[in-house]
Amino acid sequence: MNKYTFNWSITPAPPAEYTVAVPPFDLLVKGTTLALKATADAADEQRLREQADHVAHNFARSLSYELAEGFEVGYQGRHVLRDSGQQSVSASFKLVVRPADFEAREASEKREREGPAAQRRVLDRARRAAMDANLRDMLEHWSRYVADSDGRLHPLYDVLQVVERVYGDRRKAASALNMSYADLSDLGRISNDPTVLNGRHPGRSPGPHRVATEVEVSICERVVKAIIEKYESVIVV
Repeated sequence: MNKYTFNWSITPAPPAEYTVAVPPFDLLVKGTTLALKATADAADEQRLREQADHVAHNFARSLSYELAEGFEVGYQGRHVLRDSGQQSVSASFKLVVRPADFEAREASEKREREGPAAQRRVLDRARRAAMDANLRDMLEHWSRYVADSDGRLHPLYDVLQVVERVYGDRRKAASALNMSYADLSDLGRISNDPTVLNGRHPGRSPGPHRVATEVEVSICERVVKAIIEKYESVIVV
């Protein structure tokens, strides 16, 4: 049996270290490094590499959701210790530079104080995402939203479309998720308003145009988070 270590960069650096078993891997996150270790036959290497890619991206999506910040992973290569004693290394590098300011440091310190409970949520969500493609899609849409400096609402509407597809329509989705139909409709109405410049259809109305208010953005974020959390709660780990 060969021992494999698949490595990714993760940016920005998470505010805490993570060590957890995500079968068939042991996941370790420290600083800007994410490593996945596993033992497998040589014939399974390609399948293992594909599984590792899914696990790494699910972790990044889960972290983006929990910390309301866009996290990205980039594959850095793998190390193999073969049962013959030979070692094999492949590597690729991607440099990602992100601005840092006082507010980002302050937010990071706050998240670090939240500690273990937030870490457990991240890992639990990553496990559930590994089991359900619809949850993966929703977390990917949220990741796009929090990484967008213009605050466009399109990715939040995409989350609504996922559950409408899963359950058949908006009213059935509200019932299945035990949510208010009015809440889902508010999300759809605000994000589709053609007068809203950061909505799905900016500038399609004759005007006047505006940016979504803080209250409107708060409603959209609250409803989307409720959708994701209620949906993931029914996924059995």
